[in-house]
Amino acid sequence: MEPRFTLRQIRYFLAAARAGSVNQAAFDVSISAPSISAAISQLEEQYNIQMFVRHHSHGLLMTEDGKKFFAAAKSFFEQAEALESQAQGLGKTISSVVHAGCFVTLAPVIIPLLSNAFSQKHPESRLSFTEGHQAQMLDSLREGIIQMAFTYELSIGRDLVFTPLGEVAPYCILPNDHRLAGLDRIDLTELAEDRMIFLDLPKSREYYMSLFDKAKISPKISHRTTSPEVVRVMVSHGLGYSILAMPTRHSVAMDGTEFAIRPLVGSFPNLCVGLLASSETITTHTYESVYEVSKRALEQVLLPI
Repeated sequence: MEPRFTLRQIRYFLAAARAGSVNQAAFDVSISAPSISAAISQLEEQYNIQMFVRHHSHGLLMTEDGKKFFAAAKSFFEQAEALESQAQGLGKTISSVVHAGCFVTLAPVIIPLLSNAFSQKHPESRLSFTEGHQAQMLDSLREGIIQMAFTYELSIGRDLVFTPLGEVAPYCILPNDHRLAGLDRIDLTELAEDRMIFLDLPKSREYYMSLFDKAKISPKISHRTTSPEVVRVMVSHGLGYSILAMPTRHSVAMDGTEFAIRPLVGSFPNLCVGLLASSETITTHTYESVYEVSKRALEQVLLPI
């Protein structure tokens, strides 16, 4: 059963009972006298109890029912204050294990970089990471499986708060012997007839397709994969080109073969990278500590906003 009173009503009632006067109680808790009177009246009406006998000359006198209510209310309010004090203490500490998520394409850079930086700053704590795509990050946050997530600003609902840390620009990867590999920049329109290896991850696929929409071409997708490494290997073996947007710009695939990396011609939107959490989490000392470490550590791998 949910209580039919508020902590504020209890606080005002206790102040009035201790002071024996509405005006004095109002002064003690820095609130107006009508607010004190209203809280008392609401409690009396809610429980059909007369708490006080009101005398102009003697102020407030507690009835027998009022005295019993006072004893119970005093004990309850003291426990509430103890809980508040303990919660504030917890809020000023950092969790021994911080459960974080990381978008899979960011993971190779962010996980080792931040794990090291965080452990150096807070040796009593550690970051425990879960990798996944955007939809998995959002679900894990909402289910409470992770406390926060390092991810892109993609399809985020209003129930979560995204704090930017930096940006990554889209770029093209090509086989080393591709006809355009010798250029400084790649015009997407020049690739309209080429085969594309598409990184097909939930939520982020829309971003990649928006780049082609902006260039007014439709890519000829020959293979779809959810693995960035499969993309790199296939490109390095001459099976097509690809467009990526991530801080890892190494030009060697997992099997040792190489490919070319080139920026794009034209003005395309960058992807914003940041820290995602619930509105309750961002007020904690743990979140603030992770954010401060991340902000400094990721300056070396992300573009400034």
